[in-house]
Order: sequence, then C-alpha cells, then structure tokens
Amino acid sequence: MIHLAPARRFGLTAVLLSVAVTVAACGVTAGSGAGQAAPSGTKPKAGNGDVVGSDVVPTTGTTTPSTTTAPPPTDLAIKGDDGSETNKTVANAIADLQTWWAGQFPAVYGKPYQPVSGGFFAVGPGSSTIGLPCSPDTIDQVLDNAYYCPTDDAVVWDQDGLMPDLAAKYGTFTPAVVLAHEWGHAIQERAQFSAATVISEQQADCFAGAWVKHVKTDDDARFRITTDDLDNALAGFLSLRDAPGSTADDPNAHGSGFDRVRAFQEGFESGVQRCSEYRDGDPKPYQFPFSRTDEVETNGDLPLEGKDGIIDLAFPSLDAYWKAEFPKIAGGKAWDPMGDPRPFGPTTPPTCDGDKIEGYRLFVCFPDRYVAFDDTDTIPATYKDGGDFAVATLFATQYGLDIESQLDEVPSSEVTATLIGDCYAGSWAASILPGVQQPTEDGIVLSPGDLDEAVGVLLQFRSDDDRKRQGPGFDRVHAFGVGVTKGADACPDVRPS
Repeated sequence: MIHLAPARRFGLTAVLLSVAVTVAACGVTAGSGAGQAAPSGTKPKAGNGDVVGSDVVPTTGTTTPSTTTAPPPTDLAIKGDDGSETNKTVANAIADLQTWWAGQFPAVYGKPYQPVSGGFFAVGPGSSTIGLPCSPDTIDQVLDNAYYCPTDDAVVWDQDGLMPDLAAKYGTFTPAVVLAHEWGHAIQERAQFSAATVISEQQADCFAGAWVKHVKTDDDARFRITTDDLDNALAGFLSLRDAPGSTADDPNAHGSGFDRVRAFQEGFESGVQRCSEYRDGDPKPYQFPFSRTDEVETNGDLPLEGKDGIIDLAFPSLDAYWKAEFPKIAGGKAWDPMGDPRPFGPTTPPTCDGDKIEGYRLFVCFPDRYVAFDDTDTIPATYKDGGDFAVATLFATQYGLDIESQLDEVPSSEVTATLIGDCYAGSWAASILPGVQQPTEDGIVLSPGDLDEAVGVLLQFRSDDDRKRQGPGFDRVHAFGVGVTKGADACPDVRPS
C-alpha cells in the first residue's frame, strides 16, 4: 500500500497458505458457551465485559476435507492413465460434468449440448507428445498444466505433478475443480464466446463454481463434499492467481486471486446464467501494476511496526473511513470513534469495562471502544506468513463488528454477525484502492496483491473453534468481496450460503 504523506508503500508478500498459527476476526465471548450469541439488537456479552474476539487455541488451518466419490465410471477411457486415486477423481468429474452440462447448456444457450469428444489425456515427464491435443513441441509445455484444446475438443492434464500436488495441498476434490474450469473453456467453444483472456478465464472459473454448487446440493452428483472442500478449493484458486503487479490486459492474464475467487463464488451463488453474461469489463478486474521500483523490490510491504508500519497506519485509515462513511449508512448519525488500539502479550492482558480479559488473541471491547491484539505472537506471525494487509484486514473486521454494534443491528447469529463485519472490512478495502479519493491527505492505498492477502487470511487464520462459531472461510471471503464490490450499504444483507 502507498503511505500517501511520505509517498511510501505498504503492501503484501506473496500469499502463503500453509501456516501454523491462526487468528480470527471474532470469537466466543468469555464466560459464554461456544456457539452462543447475543439477542438481536444487543452486543455479544462476555463474562469479563462486552468483548468479541478470537480465542487462543491455534490450529494448522482448515480441517481435513472429507470428500467422498462414487466409483469411477468403467466406460470412460483416459489415455495414459496411471490408475491413481487422483485420476479416479478426475474420471468422476468428467462423467459428472458431461451429464450436468447436458442439462445446463440447452437451458442457458438454447441449443443442444455436444459432449466433449476428442478424448482425455493424462501425461507425465515420460509421456510422448505424439498424438497429444494441440500438438505441443515438448512434454515440458504440458507438465504442471491442464488445458482444453479447442481444435481437438480434448482435455489434457499432468497426472504426475499438477494434479497430485493440488490434491496434497488443497484436498482431493481440487483436481475435480480444475477439470471443471477446463470444461468451462469447452463450453465457451460451443457457445462461440469471445472476450479478453482474463474474462475468458474468469468465466471458466465462474462455470466451475456453478458446477461445484451442483455437487454440493444435488443428490445425483458423483461427489459428496463439505465446507472444508470449498475452503480448500478457494485456496487452490488463490495459489493459481497471476503474480501481483501483473495487469488484466496481459494476453496471458488469468486474474488476481481475488478476481478468480470472486468469479468462482459468483458461479456458486448465481449459477450458469450469470456466468454466461460475462463480457469485457464485466466483471471488473481488480488487478493493477506496481507503481514504483522500490515497491517491486519489497513486494509492496511496509514494516509491521513503527511510524511507517502497518499497525500505525491501518488504524488511522480505518478511523478516517468510518468517520466519513458511517453517517451515510446510519441516517446521518455520527460515528463514535474508537479509542487507541491496545497491543498486549501473554503477561499483559488488557481490561474491558474494568475486568481483565484473558484467553483472546484479537478482540474488540465495546464499552471502552478499542481493538486489542496480541503483538507478541499472533500479529507478527500473521505479518510474516501473510503480509501487512493480512494484518490490516484482521483489524478491519473488528471495526466491522463495532459498526454493527453502533448501528444497533447485531444479528442473533454469531455467524451472520461475523460475515457482516467481514463485509464492512471489504468496504474499507475498496475505499483505499488506487484512484479512489482519500478522506485525508495522510492515507494509505492498496498495492497489487493486497486483496489476495485478505482472501488468504480470512480462509486460513482461525482456530477450529472459531470455524465452528463463525462459519466456513468460503462465506467469509464472499462477504468481504461483497463489501469490496458493492460497498457498506450491502453489508447488512449478507448471510451464510
């Protein structure tokens, strides 16, 4: 991000999804049972004061997916098949996609669906290029890749590297999502779709999301998936993003992590019809270049602490945004400013409403009007593994919870309250995009990759207990995206999927 006054940047390092320490945007209230929530129109109550925060139990991220599949089809030939479990998942995806699109394509495009008929090819380092679709010059062009070849109407994937690696890192269902994306390109060929590469790729992401919704909800799907599988699928998309600093008009652009995840979720939420409406400029890409040489060298990162660090810069930016924005969503009512943030360590727990608060890593204290955070372990680990806007996003979610309280519109469900707070965090992020007029001269502006970092932290940095109470990361990322794309006005209507 740019620090406007001294004209310096803070931004993000590359997204690292394998983390050992997790943090949350809100959590249980001390003294109340996990999963309990305050009645609508009140602040969540804690035994030691009005506190909402993240507990102290760390985890390694999302829980293990429990994908189950039908037996693979016996009448489907995969050339070069090594018999792996991953290829069985791919075979099931192929069979399911052929059947599903046979119903979806006529409904949306008004003509019969022609099944993919050029064959399916699994390759590895020792595979010959002879007979491979689109005639690659060397096998290296195919490795670590999956593609649809329109001239041969065929699908090819790397069975030794890409697919098993994705399955190991992001769950066994993720290779099926990759196939669904490539199938999206087959649909584009049948629909004679033409658009910039980045829109074509994101439409394929959207189609993949629509298919995954079918898998999640329809009894005739060949898979049974959980919300953990959805979170892992998003993490997989995030890992396949364009490098921060690349632009949407690059002929090879696929999209930022935020853009790809947003397209996938739009398909999941709105279905094939919405995906079919994609055109150049719709959806709007959130992808922009670095503006300075030193920003490229640091990947846009500012320090964690100090006068030019993320902690000192994020809170004034949030204060300035909500001072200007809150009256717009509160019928002219002025925002009650937050007090100074309070860092704490294991031996220095803060107090809220006169009571010592223990057992939290990040929380907002409603009576005393402040955000508190563990600056000994949690925030430094978040910065190290996720970058500076990961830290800023966590702070922004706490402000979002406070906004709900000030509006006197806290939902009865803690899950819904969390999502609305995440949405408000997204609305703040949108206000500091490049080119947006800042409310003060001493502000901050997003760097390339910052929105990707927000997605990463909402997916990964939580305890298992946080996940149970706040809902899946899939929904939190969607809520944040609503705030970015639609603004604070849309946040009260955000609900779990």
